[in-house]
Amino acid sequence: MTNNDANMNEAGHYVVTAQPAGSVIQSVKCSFLAPGSTDIVIAKSHHLEVRQLIDTTITTNSNSSEATTTTNNNNDDNDVTNLDLPVALSAPINGRITNILPFRHPSSPTDYLFFITETKQYAVVSYTKSTTINNSPYNLTTHVSGDLSDYGLAIRGNEPEGGPVAALDPCYKCIALHLYEGFITILPIHKSYTTTTSSNPRASASASSNASSNVWEFLGPPFHSRIEERDVYSMTFLIPKPGNEDKIMPQVALLHQDSRGNQHVIAHSVDLMEKSLVMHGLVSPVSSSSSVNMSKVVAPLVQHRLKKSRVDGSSGLIIPVPPMGWGKENSKMPSASTSTSTMMDENSSPTGGMVILGQKQITYHDTALNLTKILPIANFITTSFVHVHPLPLDKSGSNQQQDQDVVRYLLGDEDGKIHILAVVRNMEGNVTGLHLDTLGVTNISSSLVYLEKGLVFVGSHTADSQLIQILDEAVPVGNGTGDGSDSLGALVDGKNVTYINVLEEYTNLGPIVDFDLVPTCHNSLGLSNNHSNVNSNRQVMAVTASGTEKDGTIRLVRNGIGMTEHAAVELGGIKGMWNVRKSFWDVDDSYLIQSYVGETRILGVVSDDEDEVIEDVDDDEESEGGGATLAEVNITGIDAATSTLFVGNVCVDDCGDSSLMVQITQRQIRLISADASKCLVTWEPEKNGLITVASANDAGQIVVALRGGDLVYLQIVNENEQCNFQRSSHCNLGKEISCIDLNPFESRMSIPNSESEAAPMDMDIDKSETTSVKSIVKSKIVAVGLWDDSSVHLLSLNNSTNSLESVLHIDMASEDSKNNEMTENSARQMMARSLCLVTLDASNVSMNRQREQTENGRGGDKLDMLMIGLGDGSLMSFVVKENKFEGGEGDTSKWSVGSRKEVNIGTRALNLVPFDNRAADKGTCVLATGDRPTVVYLSGGGSGSTKNARLCYSNIHISTNVDDNEEDVSSSTTLNDPLVVNIASPFHSSLLFDTPYTSATGKEGYYSLCISDDSMLRLGMIDDIQKLHVTSHKLGMPPRRVTYDESSRLVCVGCIEGGATYNGDTSNRGDINMGNCVKFFDATSFEEIDCFHLGPYEMIMSMISTKMKVTGEVSKSSEEKGDQDSRQPFLIIGTAYGMPGENEPSRGRIIVLKCTSGNDKSALSRKVQRVAEVQVKGGVFSICPFYDGSILATINSKTRMCKLVGDSGLIDLKIIGAGHHGHIMSLFVRSMSDENEGLPDSAKRDQLAIIGDMVRSISVVKYYPEYETLEEIARDFNQNWVTAVEMLTSDIYLGAENFHNIFALRRNPNSPSEEVRCRLDTVGLYNLGEMINKFMRGSLVMANNSCAASMNNNPIETISNDSMDDQNKGESHRLSLGIGSQTLYATVDGSIGSVIGLDARTASFFLALQRSMNRVIVPVGKLKHDAFRSYRGQRKHQSCRGFVDGDLIESFCELDLGLMEAIVADMNKDGRWAKPLTSNKAKRGTVRNETRKDLTVGDVIAMVEDMSMAH
Repeated sequence: MTNNDANMNEAGHYVVTAQPAGSVIQSVKCSFLAPGSTDIVIAKSHHLEVRQLIDTTITTNSNSSEATTTTNNNNDDNDVTNLDLPVALSAPINGRITNILPFRHPSSPTDYLFFITETKQYAVVSYTKSTTINNSPYNLTTHVSGDLSDYGLAIRGNEPEGGPVAALDPCYKCIALHLYEGFITILPIHKSYTTTTSSNPRASASASSNASSNVWEFLGPPFHSRIEERDVYSMTFLIPKPGNEDKIMPQVALLHQDSRGNQHVIAHSVDLMEKSLVMHGLVSPVSSSSSVNMSKVVAPLVQHRLKKSRVDGSSGLIIPVPPMGWGKENSKMPSASTSTSTMMDENSSPTGGMVILGQKQITYHDTALNLTKILPIANFITTSFVHVHPLPLDKSGSNQQQDQDVVRYLLGDEDGKIHILAVVRNMEGNVTGLHLDTLGVTNISSSLVYLEKGLVFVGSHTADSQLIQILDEAVPVGNGTGDGSDSLGALVDGKNVTYINVLEEYTNLGPIVDFDLVPTCHNSLGLSNNHSNVNSNRQVMAVTASGTEKDGTIRLVRNGIGMTEHAAVELGGIKGMWNVRKSFWDVDDSYLIQSYVGETRILGVVSDDEDEVIEDVDDDEESEGGGATLAEVNITGIDAATSTLFVGNVCVDDCGDSSLMVQITQRQIRLISADASKCLVTWEPEKNGLITVASANDAGQIVVALRGGDLVYLQIVNENEQCNFQRSSHCNLGKEISCIDLNPFESRMSIPNSESEAAPMDMDIDKSETTSVKSIVKSKIVAVGLWDDSSVHLLSLNNSTNSLESVLHIDMASEDSKNNEMTENSARQMMARSLCLVTLDASNVSMNRQREQTENGRGGDKLDMLMIGLGDGSLMSFVVKENKFEGGEGDTSKWSVGSRKEVNIGTRALNLVPFDNRAADKGTCVLATGDRPTVVYLSGGGSGSTKNARLCYSNIHISTNVDDNEEDVSSSTTLNDPLVVNIASPFHSSLLFDTPYTSATGKEGYYSLCISDDSMLRLGMIDDIQKLHVTSHKLGMPPRRVTYDESSRLVCVGCIEGGATYNGDTSNRGDINMGNCVKFFDATSFEEIDCFHLGPYEMIMSMISTKMKVTGEVSKSSEEKGDQDSRQPFLIIGTAYGMPGENEPSRGRIIVLKCTSGNDKSALSRKVQRVAEVQVKGGVFSICPFYDGSILATINSKTRMCKLVGDSGLIDLKIIGAGHHGHIMSLFVRSMSDENEGLPDSAKRDQLAIIGDMVRSISVVKYYPEYETLEEIARDFNQNWVTAVEMLTSDIYLGAENFHNIFALRRNPNSPSEEVRCRLDTVGLYNLGEMINKFMRGSLVMANNSCAASMNNNPIETISNDSMDDQNKGESHRLSLGIGSQTLYATVDGSIGSVIGLDARTASFFLALQRSMNRVIVPVGKLKHDAFRSYRGQRKHQSCRGFVDGDLIESFCELDLGLMEAIVADMNKDGRWAKPLTSNKAKRGTVRNETRKDLTVGDVIAMVEDMSMAH
């Protein structure tokens, strides 16, 4: 592909999130979803997440809409085993959230939520059960919204260094904001507001809002007051004493620091009537007057106002202490005897006191009482706190004394320790002492929320968030508590014990410092250290360096579904495989029946205590402690001397034998009773006919295909208490039959709720062995595929005649293939090879939506589908709909299909296997076998509708739990072959595994599959079905860099070993010495193999794994054979010495390491040795592979090229030629040498690289081999403080900067103007809302053929997949999906996403869709999407261009159908969506008609789904 061709697919860029941000900015407790509910609202980047504490013992009767609660007879108030904290709501916000505040308003029984964003935009929202509120799809009503950024521009205010601070008056009178240094903004809350008066408000606090609308109906006009305190670290409101709420002004307290570094606490009064602040030193004219107006709200007396000077110099938080009686019922009602004169008594305090959290001491202060209590503590910085209410018991379990009152707070510090602070006061309300105890260790917290029964939510910005329980008694550390504090030594009272039990962890990848791409397993193709050219045939995962301090971890993030192999045996030639139970009503499978050429074999689950003699198949087939073995057994009645076409359990009406199974061979059909150990009856075709294809189901329906195209339908019936085969009907289709499926649809199946309904066929059910009830449904239709025919027939099984009648003919050929003659090969590939009639259940249903479905008596969203596997690896799917009509002779049905979708998931013929996801509650899924085995499942779907539910496709990759460390890593094996599955079958057995699989929802199940390729049979358990899976490996130290070495299969991690150490006097915190090292872990077991230590003060700045060419004498012979023969894999490390007193490093090293095997060549004997190094004058901030086996390194402001030179058997690293100078600080360097060197014209291509400077954005340098020099040929003249850069093509570059923006640059090498050639033009601007730490070319998704066609700019046919009647609404269009480069990014907040290049047609389509969605959808808080995504710098603001918001685009499929239709109608106005496409196609001569039909909802969904599959 030429540069011009590559640039054509970079006309626009699609930015989408794969793993959302998990970093918790703030979390609060409230009743947001329902009155009295316990909800946690969590602010994550630009998302609001609501989790609700629910009791899992609540059950629902399927025949009633009333929910009943199971009584807990445990009577244990601290029992939390039945409590869960699932996600109930997740809503995107058009802005990065900085603060959230919940409050109760008289107009609503639930809490309102106030939030403010980084751009000073605020809103107040509440939850409503309605599905669509004024075109808002997230059930959130916006009561008011506004913008405070204009005032900051007017005063030219500086933002506070510690970020914005918000506080809420405890009486809900106002909200205080500290947004600019020297100013406090007050937002009054009007309690007279009602929701009925603002049904359709367009409230806006900006000056340009409509004057006719009362925008100050809820929150009054904000007023800004100047304060003398500039550096405000913490702000809160003092809590008034009961009876004073409506008599004194709200008291806002500030913790601030003066110019000398001293910290103070002071309080000011908020005068809401005069819209100003009454400063601490000012005398209120009302309070000083002798005649006081009783109805006037006044400021406290000067001597009562809080003030404390020179508190602990490292204080960071202040906590208001509630006065005695606060929070009790009617405590806010002033008594009749209360008077202003009594309130102003010099000996009484109108408010509660204040706790000041310092680094060396905790201080309680009450100015009115002149009371100060100080508690010295060990050095720690408090990062979060929460008030514990109601009060728990003491750690000893004894009740608190009756003569004192105790207020408790939980404190979280910078080391992850959780402390409990007790403020003890007597019954008069005077504080008598402070006590602090340490409870244990959690992840470092940024937010704490106390729930109930000792449950605490620990929100973290730098690690996984946790749900913990505070125990009444201490337990030893590591004794099943899961707090991860085993290595922290003594925690409580000098003992290695803890009071904390970690119940659950919630994934947070942030902050992601670095990441690399790794093959998913040994069965995937490796990357060969060519990370920049990630082949579409490779399945990779991301390995991230995440976390800080003790919470440092390595995370493995993989797309698709992982299968953990538990057993494997060499069994080749399997043609078919089925799972069979001993009894129909059993939950566990007992037999795995396999069909070979000319024989049938049976593997059975045999418990270890059975006395029968069995023949073990292989030692690997034994479980590791499950109490059973999978071995070869015999079933009397099974014909083992012939091949089997089908075998399975059946249930016959009025038959008492539950052990019936049917076996279908080429010659006959056999009905076998396992209990009777014999074959009961057989059926053979007439005239010695041969059965070619067969299918049956649980209800005893059988359809077999005979040679010549004959199709016979039989049923197993009970005649005179004897089972027999009854031939019901038949037909001849005129062609040989290739595949059949008889699986019944279950969308209308009712769940039995009585014993009589559970066993409708008079079966004897063993209740002790049955944990779920199966319902038997008969199929109404059978699907049939034909050879030499690209169609599928649906035949009715309910005809009264003896002939099977076709009710629907489905033509799989596309319109182009109908118009053009298909080749013989293409026609053969369009034949159906496998069929699957299946009812899919919608997954990813929120807890709130599940509640709504329960209340409506619905069991969830189900969709009847027909899936067709083709010979070329394509998978075609249709939604099947049955329309019933009442005729004169009875009810008749008309069948139709719609929502056609076709994807390519491989290159081999597919076999479709339905299976139940028992553990994850995801219902039925379908496994498509082939060279890329894929699980197909249904996701999404609106409440009450499944029209917009979408199919999701997840690849399966396999890993083993067997210790393979002894494997010879140096030998050439076939372990890197892709996973290929020919035959698969579900297999569930509780005896084969020690512990069942536990899903994310906590439900257990034995969820396993058997898969077979050409030579191996594998049994394993698969993960929960979701898009991304995250695996964590704790380091116990902060990671800095990570890379993967393919040659040695090692994950190399650069760490700060043991954290920061201090030289000299530790009390004064002298010079910091960061001990750095590089740890090497096995990629499979993650066992540490080796460790390489750096020198004192030496820090790891960069690290890559690449292949370098060794030039010189040692490589002369190999150079004669070719350049590639002389390249060897090495690990390159760049370091810098952070010496005390240096502003920038003055020296560093480039170290070359190589992994070697020991004498026994085993994995455990691998060692890492130093090959070469070079001392440089500066820090090596970045390294990248370059052309001809060299590397580029940025050293402070310079860029140098290095090569390995061999001489007399020794290897040395040399700096070649003259480098490039002229940058302020060169932080990043990237090239495309790996991609370009493999191309035929690589010798003619320019050797280019880009350099990211700390201030001067991006520049392009070119290497001239003849002169051995690097020269700058173009640069971006804008000022950007870059944090990451990447080359998309030789002329298109991507950058990110520290204001959370992304920008795209284009070089113009063919311009005749020298000035234009030397300038990089900005072609794209976009605000991501998160800071990016790294870009890397590649994708987590293994591209299918559809994506490959898109990348080659070939059109893909997309047909409506929304409504059954789409063909009547409009004609479907051939919309092409042109995809270019794919680049991954990782952010500080823990999100991973992709930036995908688009051609002009695709970019125009998605931009039209984005604009229409912004016009139709009312966003949360009415914050405009365009304003959020606009490029914002320190002093400049530009509109977004050149980028598409993929998160917004892909939310289209989750919208209500009415919203989707409105959006598509907006796109069709004036043909605005078609104009860019038509003009581009006209240039290429591909437009067939001058006029185009309107888009349908299905067309848009198809494009969005195709795009979502590409990342």
